[in-house]
Amino acid sequence: GSSSFLREAPEALCTSLPGASAAAYNPSLSSGSASCSWRGAGPSSSRCLAQPPAGMKRLCPCKPRATGTDHGVPCQSQEECLEIVDRFLDNQPRAFGLLQVRAGMGNLGGGPCGQMCALPGPCPEGPAKCRYDTYDSALAAIYYTKRGKLSQAKDILDAFVKALYPRSPDQLRPKTEETLYKDVPSGRMLTLLASSYNKAQQPQAGNYQAPFVTDGGVDTGNNAWVALAFAHYAAATGAACYATVARDILAALRRGACHDALGGFLGHLAPYRANYRSTEHNIDMFALAKVLDSNQELAHAHRFVHSMYGKGHGHESTGTYSTGTAAAHHCDYSVPPSPVAADATFWNLLADVDPNETRINSAMKFAFQKPGVDEHGKPDARGLWTSDLDLVWTGGAGGAAESPPRLNGTRFSTWGNGVHWENTASAVMAMAHYQDMYGQGSHLDLPRRLMEARSSLQHLLGMYGGVPSSVLGGNYAAWQSGERRTLFPGGSDTGLGWPYLRYLATAPTAWTGLMLLHQAAPHEAVDESANPYAPPTRPVPAHTDTSCLPEMSMTVHS
Repeated sequence: GSSSFLREAPEALCTSLPGASAAAYNPSLSSGSASCSWRGAGPSSSRCLAQPPAGMKRLCPCKPRATGTDHGVPCQSQEECLEIVDRFLDNQPRAFGLLQVRAGMGNLGGGPCGQMCALPGPCPEGPAKCRYDTYDSALAAIYYTKRGKLSQAKDILDAFVKALYPRSPDQLRPKTEETLYKDVPSGRMLTLLASSYNKAQQPQAGNYQAPFVTDGGVDTGNNAWVALAFAHYAAATGAACYATVARDILAALRRGACHDALGGFLGHLAPYRANYRSTEHNIDMFALAKVLDSNQELAHAHRFVHSMYGKGHGHESTGTYSTGTAAAHHCDYSVPPSPVAADATFWNLLADVDPNETRINSAMKFAFQKPGVDEHGKPDARGLWTSDLDLVWTGGAGGAAESPPRLNGTRFSTWGNGVHWENTASAVMAMAHYQDMYGQGSHLDLPRRLMEARSSLQHLLGMYGGVPSSVLGGNYAAWQSGERRTLFPGGSDTGLGWPYLRYLATAPTAWTGLMLLHQAAPHEAVDESANPYAPPTRPVPAHTDTSCLPEMSMTVHS
């Protein structure tokens, strides 16, 4: 009953309360707030109360959710939806110019299952572990550029510039010149970006150790995304220095090239090298080379992605693309059994890396399958498409009594569980791109998949004022249990060793903004200028300019 539930799980979501004071708890949790917001559950009541009903004061602290639409109905017009994206990104916490990964107002609640559903705030381990990921901020900068909000994009890019060009070799941590790139177009010395920074310490160029980073790994794909952000901004503004930064990054990433039959680029570079090659990272490299008109790198990345078709899967998925190679030695050539990752299909299509219509149709046909159930009661490895019920949502004009929304999209991989909304937004763009290039795709059931995924994302914007990584409840402990048949499994499982929990987040919201700019409705033309993988409409400035670089940064001769 409700009373015992409240005693046993005071931090969980309250979906029903007894008597006339019945209310639906707004599950936007955070630490440090003194009171809860409540939404009346009466048939005509949707007002949020500043204080909880009488007798309910001992529930968890919270803050109001982000602003979506009235009663959580899907946003309708392109501009209405984009304004929600703008508000969300504009209000994301910043640290040293970069955006926090998770929303600052807290999480969306994990559901009514006690300790397995209690989600902490966005930074439960404190400022030094609060993630400000390189990729997420690069994606936000691209969205701002495409949206015409150039000053917001510039703020992010200027923060990256400070973390790319060291002032002194004394900054390098660990102490190795492996991380110092000297042969770049600007004539400066460059260090690539770590995967994630934090809000305790300002990023320091060439420093990949705590407390200056949350994740010190140098990821090829992340840095390619940053270079794409600089290139798109340079094209939009004519600011040649930002194009120079993009070319500097590309020149540094060349060091990860593998010179064998597969070609391609390594996934992880110094100081913490890894020997694998990732299909997704090489898609990013292909796109960057295309945007910067660098044919050698373009061909090198294409060869790898092309080679991954039909590799490394079981009999049920040979007509699609492998995730990548093994990592036993430098530029490992072997392709082990692996899941099918959504980005290896949808980002591949969006970037036109392997524009073979037969292969594309085969990969899309596989992706649009809905998985069955294996002998353990978990989703099997056939297909990527799935549906989730948002059992934690308590909004809507009728309050908590309304049926939970059913939302449709792609899994992260065929070993995963639950819709991953970042991949789903990019998949919508890929499907619209397919229709623009190859036709409607009715034989693939593409129009239906496109419609249901786009409408699900518009629904999420209306419900939450941003897009969560997952709508599935449960927390990290629930995910660690390995039980995926529960109503609250611990978010969406990637199948690769980590979940995405029920937090509003920068990356899925920025991708949704790009999706809306690309095509917001089926009757509208596709606008390829919103595709981050496509060359911008205006040319990227070709001449070298160092005016935006730090004055005291190291030159090759310093």
